[in-house]
Amino acid sequence: MKPVTKKNMTRVWVALLLAGLSIVSITARSFAITYKIGDTYGGGKVAYIFQPGDSGYVKGEQHGLIAAEADINTTYKDAWDGDSYTGVYVWSTSQFENTNNTDYAYKEISSTGTAIGDGAANTDKILSMYPATKYPNSAAAIAREYRGGGFDDWFLPSIDELKQLYESKALVGGYADYTYWSSSEINPSMAWYHIFVNGIRRDSNKSYFKRVRPVRVF
Repeated sequence: MKPVTKKNMTRVWVALLLAGLSIVSITARSFAITYKIGDTYGGGKVAYIFQPGDSGYVKGEQHGLIAAEADINTTYKDAWDGDSYTGVYVWSTSQFENTNNTDYAYKEISSTGTAIGDGAANTDKILSMYPATKYPNSAAAIAREYRGGGFDDWFLPSIDELKQLYESKALVGGYADYTYWSSSEINPSMAWYHIFVNGIRRDSNKSYFKRVRPVRVF
């Protein structure tokens, strides 16, 4: 029997350390979670998995869009017409006459995008023009104020992101057979929306009322 030496003990500890690291690595890989559309996660339900070419896609990692589990459904009194509304919101403001430039609905954002990955930046741009402190019931403000799962990074989806929400609506659920605002502008007076009955996208006057489903990225 060989005597126990410092050199032998060092070899034993190195071998044990390497074995331990291998076990940790295997365990981490074994317990890596892959989400699928419709799974409950991150304050809502997975509605889309980023694909190559999408902004936010990272090879070897899974990222995508999480949709709130239900539409925003608050009741409020509109600041301009004085009527009460539940679950429907204007894109900017319902002040459609240019009597007060500060409150005018048809001011052009001009740099919103339509692609997957554009929704969060679009929402920031809209709120820069129409801050939630003054326009708390715009579609963008309502989406950003949502706090599902305790997260504060919800936004109004771009039109291409909204299309993916429509495509996955059967698995995510909770949608109405109605029209939904996107954060993608067309011109000073119009923005894109999606019809959740037939999947068609159309343009609409910004002062019209539509539903809102917030999303966030995971």
